[in-house]
Amino acid sequence: MPTPTRCAIRFASHAKRSAATILAALLLALLPASSLPSQTVPQRASFQNRTSQLELQMWELINRDRADPSYSSETRGRAPALQWDDRLAAVARMHSEEMARNGYFSHEGADGSSPANRVSMAGIKWRSTGENIANCRGVSEAESLFMNEPKFQQNHRWNILNVNYTHVGVGVARAPDGSLYITQEFAQLR
Repeated sequence: MPTPTRCAIRFASHAKRSAATILAALLLALLPASSLPSQTVPQRASFQNRTSQLELQMWELINRDRADPSYSSETRGRAPALQWDDRLAAVARMHSEEMARNGYFSHEGADGSSPANRVSMAGIKWRSTGENIANCRGVSEAESLFMNEPKFQQNHRWNILNVNYTHVGVGVARAPDGSLYITQEFAQLR
Protein backbone atom coordinates (compact mmCIF):
# COMPACT_ATOMS: atom_id res chain seq x y z
CA MET A 1 0.00 0.00 0.00
CA PRO A 2 1.24 3.51 -0.70
CA THR A 3 2.66 5.53 2.15
CA PRO A 4 1.45 9.12 2.42
CA THR A 5 4.32 11.55 2.02
CA ARG A 6 2.75 14.33 4.03
CA CYS A 7 0.45 14.85 6.93
CA ALA A 8 -2.60 17.06 6.50
CA ILE A 9 -4.15 19.09 9.30
CA ARG A 10 -7.12 21.44 9.52
CA PHE A 11 -8.54 23.79 12.17
CA ALA A 12 -12.02 25.03 13.09
CA SER A 13 -13.23 27.04 16.05
CA HIS A 14 -16.58 28.39 17.09
CA ALA A 15 -17.05 30.57 20.16
CA LYS A 16 -20.59 31.83 21.46
CA ARG A 17 1.53 33.53 35.73
CA SER A 18 2.73 33.13 38.38
CA ALA A 19 5.56 30.67 39.20
CA ALA A 20 3.26 28.86 41.64
CA THR A 21 0.66 28.34 38.91
CA ILE A 22 3.26 27.01 36.49
CA LEU A 23 4.67 24.71 39.17
CA ALA A 24 1.16 23.43 39.96
CA ALA A 25 0.53 22.78 36.26
CA LEU A 26 3.81 20.88 35.99
CA LEU A 27 3.02 18.77 39.03
CA LEU A 28 -0.46 18.08 37.69
CA ALA A 29 1.04 16.91 34.41
CA LEU A 30 3.28 14.47 36.29
CA LEU A 31 0.40 12.87 38.19
CA PRO A 32 -1.13 9.76 36.68
CA ALA A 33 -4.47 10.70 35.13
CA SER A 34 -6.25 8.15 37.34
CA SER A 35 -5.29 10.12 40.45
CA LEU A 36 -7.21 13.20 39.33
CA PRO A 37 -10.58 12.98 41.11
CA SER A 38 -12.38 15.68 39.14
CA GLN A 39 -12.28 14.04 35.76
CA THR A 40 -13.64 10.88 34.28
CA VAL A 41 -10.63 8.96 33.05
CA PRO A 42 -10.89 6.32 30.37
CA GLN A 43 -8.77 3.39 31.53
CA ARG A 44 -6.30 1.78 29.12
CA ALA A 45 -7.55 -1.67 30.09
CA SER A 46 -11.10 -0.80 29.02
CA PHE A 47 -10.10 -0.06 25.43
CA GLN A 48 -10.91 -2.87 23.05
CA ASN A 49 -8.58 -2.03 20.19
CA ARG A 50 -5.47 -0.15 19.16
CA THR A 51 -7.46 2.78 17.75
CA SER A 52 -8.96 3.51 21.18
CA GLN A 53 -5.49 3.41 22.72
CA LEU A 54 -4.41 6.00 20.16
CA GLU A 55 -7.32 8.23 21.24
CA LEU A 56 -6.14 8.04 24.84
CA GLN A 57 -2.55 8.74 23.77
CA MET A 58 -3.72 11.86 21.90
CA TRP A 59 -5.67 13.03 24.98
CA GLU A 60 -2.52 12.63 27.07
CA LEU A 61 -0.47 14.60 24.51
CA ILE A 62 -3.04 17.42 24.52
CA ASN A 63 -2.91 17.70 28.30
CA ARG A 64 0.88 17.49 28.34
CA ASP A 65 1.00 20.43 25.91
CA ARG A 66 -1.47 22.43 28.05
CA ALA A 67 0.78 21.94 31.10
CA ASP A 68 4.07 22.63 29.29
CA PRO A 69 5.71 25.72 30.82
CA SER A 70 7.20 26.70 27.45
CA TYR A 71 3.64 27.61 26.35
CA SER A 72 2.87 29.74 29.42
CA SER A 73 3.09 32.97 27.42
CA GLU A 74 0.01 31.74 25.53
CA THR A 75 -1.88 30.14 28.44
CA ARG A 76 -0.70 32.48 31.22
CA GLY A 77 -0.44 29.28 33.26
CA ARG A 78 -4.24 28.95 33.22
CA ALA A 79 -4.80 25.92 30.97
CA PRO A 80 -5.91 23.09 33.25
CA ALA A 81 -5.99 19.52 32.00
CA LEU A 82 -8.99 18.87 29.77
CA GLN A 83 -11.51 16.37 31.04
CA TRP A 84 -12.33 13.47 28.73
CA ASP A 85 -15.90 13.56 27.46
CA ASP A 86 -17.31 10.34 25.97
CA ARG A 87 -19.94 12.29 24.01
CA LEU A 88 -17.33 14.52 22.37
CA ALA A 89 -15.24 11.41 21.67
CA ALA A 90 -18.21 9.75 19.96
CA VAL A 91 -18.71 12.85 17.75
CA ALA A 92 -14.98 12.93 16.95
CA ARG A 93 -14.83 9.19 16.25
CA MET A 94 -17.84 9.29 13.94
CA HIS A 95 -16.30 12.14 11.94
CA SER A 96 -12.91 10.38 11.68
CA GLU A 97 -14.60 7.15 10.60
CA GLU A 98 -16.68 8.99 8.00
CA MET A 99 -13.61 10.70 6.52
CA ALA A 100 -11.61 7.45 6.46
CA ARG A 101 -14.47 5.46 4.97
CA ASN A 102 -15.26 8.03 2.26
CA GLY A 103 -11.69 9.13 1.56
CA TYR A 104 -12.12 12.86 2.17
CA PHE A 105 -10.61 15.38 4.57
CA SER A 106 -12.77 18.28 5.76
CA HIS A 107 -14.40 19.82 8.79
CA GLU A 108 -17.66 19.62 6.89
CA GLY A 109 -19.44 16.30 7.25
CA ALA A 110 -20.72 14.34 4.26
CA ASP A 111 -24.19 15.65 5.19
CA GLY A 112 -22.94 19.27 5.19
CA SER A 113 -22.76 19.48 9.00
CA SER A 114 -20.26 21.77 10.70
CA PRO A 115 -18.25 20.72 13.77
CA ALA A 116 -20.43 22.90 16.03
CA ASN A 117 -23.57 21.41 14.50
CA ARG A 118 -22.36 17.82 15.11
CA VAL A 119 -21.55 18.63 18.75
CA SER A 120 -24.99 20.21 19.24
CA MET A 121 -26.77 17.32 17.49
CA ALA A 122 -25.14 14.99 20.05
CA GLY A 123 -27.06 16.85 22.75
CA ILE A 124 -23.98 18.59 24.15
CA LYS A 125 -24.63 22.06 25.60
CA TRP A 126 -21.59 24.23 24.97
CA ARG A 127 -20.41 27.83 25.31
CA SER A 128 -17.55 27.41 22.83
CA THR A 129 -16.33 24.54 20.71
CA GLY A 130 -13.51 23.85 18.30
CA GLU A 131 -12.24 21.02 16.16
CA ASN A 132 -8.83 19.94 14.91
CA ILE A 133 -8.47 17.27 12.24
CA ALA A 134 -5.41 15.51 10.90
CA ASN A 135 -4.56 12.75 8.44
CA CYS A 136 -1.18 11.38 9.50
CA ARG A 137 0.75 8.18 10.17
CA GLY A 138 0.53 8.63 13.96
CA VAL A 139 -0.94 10.72 16.77
CA SER A 140 2.46 12.05 17.90
CA GLU A 141 3.11 13.35 14.40
CA ALA A 142 -0.29 15.07 14.32
CA GLU A 143 0.15 16.69 17.74
CA SER A 144 3.64 17.88 16.81
CA LEU A 145 2.34 19.48 13.62
CA PHE A 146 -0.51 21.14 15.53
CA MET A 147 1.88 22.59 18.12
CA ASN A 148 4.44 23.78 15.57
CA GLU A 149 1.99 26.33 14.19
CA PRO A 150 2.42 30.06 14.89
CA LYS A 151 1.73 31.34 18.40
CA PHE A 152 -1.14 33.69 19.22
CA GLN A 153 -3.20 32.82 16.14
CA GLN A 154 -6.50 31.00 15.85
CA ASN A 155 -5.17 27.66 14.65
CA HIS A 156 -4.76 24.08 15.93
CA ARG A 157 -2.31 25.20 18.59
CA TRP A 158 -4.82 27.81 19.78
CA ASN A 159 -7.51 25.14 20.16
CA ILE A 160 -5.19 22.90 22.17
CA LEU A 161 -4.01 25.70 24.48
CA ASN A 162 -7.34 27.57 24.74
CA VAL A 163 -7.90 28.20 28.45
CA ASN A 164 -11.67 28.40 27.97
CA TYR A 165 -12.02 24.78 26.87
CA THR A 166 -12.80 22.36 29.69
CA HIS A 167 -13.47 19.07 27.87
CA VAL A 168 -12.18 17.12 24.90
CA GLY A 169 -12.97 13.99 22.97
CA VAL A 170 -10.69 12.38 20.42
CA GLY A 171 -11.64 10.04 17.59
CA VAL A 172 -9.19 8.05 15.51
CA ALA A 173 -9.96 5.91 12.46
CA ARG A 174 -7.56 3.97 10.25
CA ALA A 175 -7.91 4.43 6.48
CA PRO A 176 -7.39 1.58 4.00
CA ASP A 177 -3.89 2.95 3.25
CA GLY A 178 -2.97 2.68 6.94
CA SER A 179 -3.02 6.41 7.65
CA LEU A 180 -4.96 7.76 10.62
CA TYR A 181 -7.83 10.21 10.48
CA ILE A 182 -7.75 12.06 13.78
CA THR A 183 -10.42 14.41 15.10
CA GLN A 184 -10.12 16.43 18.32
CA GLU A 185 -13.41 17.97 19.58
CA PHE A 186 -12.94 20.68 22.21
CA ALA A 187 -15.67 22.34 24.24
CA GLN A 188 -16.41 24.65 27.11
CA LEU A 189 -19.57 23.07 28.47
CA ARG A 190 -22.53 24.94 29.91
